[in-house]
This record gives sequence, C-alpha cells and structure tokens, in this order.
Amino acid sequence: MDDQQLLRYSRHILLPEFGIEGQEKLLNAHALIIGAGGLGSTAALFLAASGVGTLTLCDNDTVDLTNLQRQIAHRTASIGQNKADSARNTLAEINPGISIVPLNERASAARLHELIAQADVVLDCSDNFDTRYAVNRACVQLRKP
Repeated sequence: MDDQQLLRYSRHILLPEFGIEGQEKLLNAHALIIGAGGLGSTAALFLAASGVGTLTLCDNDTVDLTNLQRQIAHRTASIGQNKADSARNTLAEINPGISIVPLNERASAARLHELIAQADVVLDCSDNFDTRYAVNRACVQLRKP
C-alpha cells in the first residue's frame, strides 16, 4: 500500500482484527455485483469506500427519475444512462483508486458462469427470480460465495 492508501484506510488498519493484512486482502479482492438498483447501488458504495480493489457491476437497465429515492448510487444527471455506467461514475468519485468494470448487459447463464469464475465473491442484487436462480446455480458450481 502507498501512503495515500494507508491514510484512506487507516481506520480499518487500526482495527486489531483487520490490520494491514486485511486491507490488502480487500484491495486484491474482486466483487461481482449483479444488479445496480436499490440493493446493488448501496452495496457498491460501501464496497468501493472500503477499498475492494475490483468491482464489476452488471445491469442492463437505465436510470429513471423514480429510481433516485432508493437507488443511491445514481444522480439526477444520470437519468437515461445505464445503471452500471452511472454507478461507476459515482463510485469513481468515492474511491478513484479502485477498478470499476461496468457491464451494460443482462448476462446469460453462460456469461454469468464466466463472470462468476473471475470473481472472489458475488452479490446477487437482481430483481427477478430467473437471474437469481442462474446466479445461484453458477455460484454453487464454481464454489463462489
């Protein structure tokens, strides 16, 4: 970690059960977030602020005015923009030191398998059962939390 990272994450590092080793694990981690709506945008904000090194956001929907009161990673200026792109912009402002990969797509089962294989952890923040079941199947097959 460089000096900026040591300062940014100093509150984590001060925790005896976390320390520098724990923060380095976060910095080297890759989280896949399926859905950048209410659950996904909130989770992404906290993961970005905490220093998870790579966040992949997968969502094919666009930001609507009616989303803004609960999907807090999106802004009024983002209306009409893809949610993954909108969230990337907000997350980059929160933590420019992490990698954010926006995917403007509804991932097929094969694509989910590919994306999940690359991640350390998967957050199912989708809003439909078909996606939820497909994510679960791929996570079980690949033994990913």
